[in-house]
Amino acid sequence: MNKIRSFLTGLVLLIIMFIIIVLVALVYRANERMSIKSYIFQTNNFANQRVGELQDINDISPEDLRNKLIKKYVSEYFKVIPGQIDAKNTVLYGLSTPKAYKQWLNGEAKTITEMSSKNMFRMVYVPDDGITTLNKPVEYDYKDDTYTQLYYAVRYYTKTWDAPNKMGNAPTTDQGTLYIEAIFKRGIREDIDIQKSLEQGMGPVQLFDFWVTNIGNKEIN
Repeated sequence: MNKIRSFLTGLVLLIIMFIIIVLVALVYRANERMSIKSYIFQTNNFANQRVGELQDINDISPEDLRNKLIKKYVSEYFKVIPGQIDAKNTVLYGLSTPKAYKQWLNGEAKTITEMSSKNMFRMVYVPDDGITTLNKPVEYDYKDDTYTQLYYAVRYYTKTWDAPNKMGNAPTTDQGTLYIEAIFKRGIREDIDIQKSLEQGMGPVQLFDFWVTNIGNKEIN
């Protein structure tokens, strides 16, 4: 009787071990087939600014490309990130002449530094119809070999959060017009190595033939 009992006990243990091995194998194979799908949630505000498909520069009209560059410039000009006390901006620096960048440092950059030190957050939006050329010659098409300095009035809107981590707080909205003088020609700058510049961390927007040469907070005569 003891032998039969021992035999049955051993058989039960073997069955249990077999079941455990099968379960471990199933779990292992399930992990092999597991895939992680990542999703990026886009908020409703500024949803039209998400990244789209790559475009050939020749398929973009000069005016459309110019407007994209101006929008980027104005966005960087007023943008406030919490905690970034140093108001240096490499994008503005790359898109400005020394005079224009100094105007920003002596003006809006001081406001940005103060707001950032208080952990405030500010977003900027320029509508599609918010850019007006003030002195563009009738037949000028941005394809000339020589650069022409043109004046633009750029209408922008801002949303400012005094406490960005408190999502229940409604932002303060504001609007204004920034007057800039800029030179632009459709194409890539000829004085830079594109691959080397990108590898060194230069933003793609800084590769274009576009510079802001003067900044004003009212219409320039």
